[in-house]
Amino acid sequence: MLVYVNSFLFKPALGPEQIVQLVAKWVSQRAESYVDAARLAEGIRELKLKDGSTLISRVTWSTDKGRTYPFWFCAQLSHRDKKISGRRWITEIGIRQEAEGQSIECSLLLKTDEVSARVNAPIQVTRPKLVEQLIQSCNPLGQTPGLKVKQLTLESASAFLSEVERDERNYPVVILSPNRDNKFPVDPERLRSILVGLADVVRVPVEEDTFAIEEIVGRRFMAFGGAINIVFPGRQGDRGLFYETVLLRPDEITDLLDSGHSIESEVLSAITHRTNLPFSWRHISLEKVGQAVLRAQLAQMIERAKAGDHSEELTEYVALLESADQELQSKDKELACIRSNYEEKEQEVRALQADIANLKHALSGLQSSDDGGDEVAEVMVPLRDAVAAVFKGNPSLQQSVALIATLYPDRLVFLETAKDSAKESDRGGFRLGGKAFDLLQKLATEYWRQLADGNGDQQAKAVFGQNAYAANEASALSNDGKRRRTFSYRGREFLMEKHLKHGVKDSLAETLRVHFEWLAREKKIIVGHCGKHLDF
Repeated sequence: MLVYVNSFLFKPALGPEQIVQLVAKWVSQRAESYVDAARLAEGIRELKLKDGSTLISRVTWSTDKGRTYPFWFCAQLSHRDKKISGRRWITEIGIRQEAEGQSIECSLLLKTDEVSARVNAPIQVTRPKLVEQLIQSCNPLGQTPGLKVKQLTLESASAFLSEVERDERNYPVVILSPNRDNKFPVDPERLRSILVGLADVVRVPVEEDTFAIEEIVGRRFMAFGGAINIVFPGRQGDRGLFYETVLLRPDEITDLLDSGHSIESEVLSAITHRTNLPFSWRHISLEKVGQAVLRAQLAQMIERAKAGDHSEELTEYVALLESADQELQSKDKELACIRSNYEEKEQEVRALQADIANLKHALSGLQSSDDGGDEVAEVMVPLRDAVAAVFKGNPSLQQSVALIATLYPDRLVFLETAKDSAKESDRGGFRLGGKAFDLLQKLATEYWRQLADGNGDQQAKAVFGQNAYAANEASALSNDGKRRRTFSYRGREFLMEKHLKHGVKDSLAETLRVHFEWLAREKKIIVGHCGKHLDF
């Protein structure tokens, strides 16, 4: 199974020998056995090392005058898994240099080989440590993604958006956001070293206004409250560009950590799931080096034969050599054609997926069809019951919240804390459902419209009449009182003193408090609490 494949362009000071030396050093440390770099560079048929691992290398011929070009090299290290019986790990490092002094293409591949289908223990995706050593020592060229952690600030937001939407971008971008404790879910520098060559890592500094940044870059290219957002390159569909994203929410990250998973591994696996196959086609494997060696041998034999005595037997020999060379070239073209066709089909599939995603977004995820009638009806039942209850004048608090949230999703956002408090009041026998619906509807319509038009809160609050609205608490709040009225939205904490009110008793059944906050930039009202009176 493919675990990790990557490709780099290097320009080391000492040429290919420097990379081969690093490979020899890495194998020596990994296998606790000395490996001579000069021997590795000449080609090793098979070498058994002390820890039971096996080392193989292949290289194109060299002449008395020095190395021939293009130069090809590949080393393969295979070893058993110390914990999982029947599984071997195979690492390959390939090198290709077209001409002396030019940049060097270097590819790395990590895969497993199982003896049977019974070996099905899960694999934690990782990358060889050699990658980091190559990056530090071999001068990667500037187009390599992930060479440094980038910053997403209000000042750089426009440039970030241009980079994400750039047509030539062919690698993912990983956005990290700080959590409530102003900490990142994973160390940005550590994640960058894992993803170097595959993706750019971008962090949102703790002190930045994420709401202001979101207004520039959009929600799909943003992360909040300790989330990680992976944005893949855009793909063209019939309905425009579509950007596939993978979002790891804070609760999902917590669950992963609790279950012993590595966040770096989860992010890496999400990316390599999409990059391994195309990178594997470009990988400089033992087989590709072997083919390059064979081609070099054929070319030399043809040249020698042509330069010699042109007897009839020798002419037939030259023809056979040329025929073999042409057959190899034909197979290469055939393989390239198959891969090109596959990539075209893959592009068509992703374009169709983009259209499907855009259509789903346009329809807000609700589609009615003959096949999906039961599912739609199941979704509509609670809403239908809520509407009927409102008409009868006796909705529950939860029904009022659900109906308003459905009718005005672009204006009101009910946090989970608000839904939970409504549920608690209903359990306590809440009897003011009609009044609650009236207040919430005014909040979503007349009050919202006043603020959206730019009027102040003093003018807007008049829509509720007397005694139904308060801009702050009548009594000075204790620290606990402030904590009870503080709610989290997209990684920011809001002290919500503005509230709608009805009743004064300390009663779940006869008292209502709706604590909220107006966000002018989003033109939305965020409701943090909808239920009982909160203690001061």
